[in-house]
Amino acid sequence: MKAAKFDAKVVCMVALLANIPVSANVWAGEDVKALLEILLEKGILTQDEYDKKLKKAADSQEIKEFNQAQDIRKHTQELQKKAEAERKFTTEIYGQVSAGYYAASHMTSENSDASGMSDQPKGNNRIGLRLGRELADDVRAVVTLESNFSARTGALGKDAGGYGYTAGGNPVFDREANFRLISKEKGTLILGRGPNLQNELNSAFDARQNWNFGGLKPVGRYVGFHGASGINRADKMIRYISPVFDGLTVDAAVSFGGAPDDEQKGTNYYVGGRYNSGGLELGYNHVEAKLSNASDVNNRADFIAAKYTLNKLTLNTGFVMTRNPSSVVGGTFSTGATTGRVDADTFFAGAVYRFMPAVSWNAGWYQVHDKSSSKGKNDLQMIATGLTWSPYKEWDFFIDYATVSREKDATAGFTLYDKWVPDTSTNGTVYSESKKGQSGVSVGALFRF
Repeated sequence: MKAAKFDAKVVCMVALLANIPVSANVWAGEDVKALLEILLEKGILTQDEYDKKLKKAADSQEIKEFNQAQDIRKHTQELQKKAEAERKFTTEIYGQVSAGYYAASHMTSENSDASGMSDQPKGNNRIGLRLGRELADDVRAVVTLESNFSARTGALGKDAGGYGYTAGGNPVFDREANFRLISKEKGTLILGRGPNLQNELNSAFDARQNWNFGGLKPVGRYVGFHGASGINRADKMIRYISPVFDGLTVDAAVSFGGAPDDEQKGTNYYVGGRYNSGGLELGYNHVEAKLSNASDVNNRADFIAAKYTLNKLTLNTGFVMTRNPSSVVGGTFSTGATTGRVDADTFFAGAVYRFMPAVSWNAGWYQVHDKSSSKGKNDLQMIATGLTWSPYKEWDFFIDYATVSREKDATAGFTLYDKWVPDTSTNGTVYSESKKGQSGVSVGALFRF
């Protein structure tokens, strides 16, 4: 009786196996195999039937596993595709801000001393936006918008740091507004407003890193190879930077001007390059610009410099020849605008020594020889030195001292603090720059983000 009952159950199971496809949703693969073995032992299934049923169960399990693998693969591909799209398109907000306190003697034409909050004493404040898109394995498109700003007044755009306000008509994105195609193998093409090679060389080969307080930048403005319209930053620029060939990079650009009274006004071009091999780096640039800030002025500058790094010490030296072959009679040296006949030879040298990873000392010497008709009246010599502590890669804390020697009958204004203007407590009074020697100290901090 018991055997009959068992046989009936077995018959039901055999019928189920015969008519319903085996699925892991009903039995796991090992459970099906165990059941078939019981039926084989009982003699209910022949060996041939057992083999067929087992193969059918195995095939069904393989199909399920294959489908599951396909689903996983499809999901993985979707995630990879999304990640690839995110990798190809990038958005970056970046910038830096520096501020502190300064005190200096004979800063104005009245020989008055000055002190107060310093705006951008180490490097120009800036905030920028970069939007990038990978077009191919070695080609990337980047749009850059970058503006100067004042930490003293909150002014944004051109002259924000110098004068604390944005004058009418000046652009918000005064530093950069351009489009780039970047390729490691073919080089970089830049279209729009932005810095040129001269701007980058001024910073790279100055031991004080183009600092606004006692560095190459205020000297460059004074003699016309930095800051004069079109010399170190230009509108409507087409710039090409070559790939690196055995350490050499060639760099050239043209900027098209154009004005109702002079189609060439504001037009400039330059050609130069940089070479880097081991600890040695060289830089050269020749620029010619029909300046947009003065009539009948054609500014020429030849910049050549070198620096060498050995362990903790970096030494640098350079020479700049500035010539203004202009018919302007009343032209003179000016940190605001090169207005003609500002011919000068500039020599500079310096050193940076890193005592430890976070602490470094720098020093710079700058000598200007006036080659114009003023016969040396506007010569100057500046010496500057400083200490920098960088506890984090985003932060610099610094203290600097600079002194300037001038000829007693100098006719051109100069200040050791680039774009210096009085604090807002002076009710906006803008004094003329000093024609005398000066000395000053600056302390502050710079934060990069």
